[in-house]
Amino acid sequence: MMFPLSVHFGHEAGLILGTLIGIGFGFTLERSGFGQAPILAAQFYGSDTRVLKVMFTAIITALVGMTVLSGVGLLDMSTLQIPPTFLGPQIVGGLLLGVGFIVSGYCPGTSWVSMASGNWDGLATILGVIAGSLGFGLAYPLVGDFYLSGSMGVVRLPQLLGVPQAILAAGVVAMAIGAFLFAEWVETTLARRRNEAPPAASAATRNKVFAGLGIATVLGLASMALPAVTVPEAPVKSVAAWDALALAKALVERPGAVQVVDLRAPETCAEKRIPGAMCRQAGDADAAFLSDLAATRTLVLYGDSDIKDLPAGARRFGGEIALLTGGFSAFETGILAIPALAVGATAEALADWRLRSALGAWFSGTKVQAPPPVVRPATPVPSDAPVRKGGGC
Repeated sequence: MMFPLSVHFGHEAGLILGTLIGIGFGFTLERSGFGQAPILAAQFYGSDTRVLKVMFTAIITALVGMTVLSGVGLLDMSTLQIPPTFLGPQIVGGLLLGVGFIVSGYCPGTSWVSMASGNWDGLATILGVIAGSLGFGLAYPLVGDFYLSGSMGVVRLPQLLGVPQAILAAGVVAMAIGAFLFAEWVETTLARRRNEAPPAASAATRNKVFAGLGIATVLGLASMALPAVTVPEAPVKSVAAWDALALAKALVERPGAVQVVDLRAPETCAEKRIPGAMCRQAGDADAAFLSDLAATRTLVLYGDSDIKDLPAGARRFGGEIALLTGGFSAFETGILAIPALAVGATAEALADWRLRSALGAWFSGTKVQAPPPVVRPATPVPSDAPVRKGGGC
């Protein structure tokens, strides 16, 4: 995640802030006209390039902002969670996304904005995205090798090009300004050929945006003259121990805060694992993919039994780590396969059995077992108690 709210504000507060930011983002897109397919599709015909202007402005604002914050020592760029690059598959995916964009008139994000605006074509696009996702899941065994090919790891342009972050940001801003001016020229030229009026534009507003980006770029370049800020090393985080009951409750109560990974052999994991757990890939003895997982979730690892040593990928993970005590067998016997409770169990044992039975039913989708009857002990009668006789009123 580029903006890990949960790390700084906690899981619940992060969800609230993320929702508010999402609402603001959707409102901005709708006010920009991104809820209407003709406006979005006009980008491909050169008649209205507001998509380029709005999205490129958002990108360079974030880039320049991060550059300035990093230059003054308020942001450690190494803490950002950046997805790894798979060059070939991502090029093909980008082309397919472009085809879907022009056919439907929406990208996945703007389709939700359109649906919220009351447009049926936005809903149709969302259904198409869902159908495509399901189709990809079904076809994954056929395309899985290509999907994971071309891995370059986590790559950032400053390291790839060998230039400082501030220089790169200044170059991107210059490229954006040139792209905006060229886009306006294309709009005007094509509108004249069609005998149409070009899209309304405010030169004053455009120049103010350019000036703001220029000032931010200068600040970013000036930060290069500041002394390097030494970022203190993060303290080594202790590895927590979770039992099966704690993990099951976390998966039910806070599913978005936990990432479970099965470190057993991939074929064993594929056969049977904790619901929702990720399997380790074949040939990845160090579990290198763990270091790329979002640090906003607690990483819970388990094996056949207790894990003695963390794999190298887990040691590079930036978030909290927990190990499942007893491994998969403990979760299976303690949650997935609850044995019948003996008749006459204590109240504490019955309460624990009810909880584990409900959790096991939740994970397996089966019906919750009925508890055994409670046998109350008979009350002893004192030997000197009077004998009650029948009859009388």
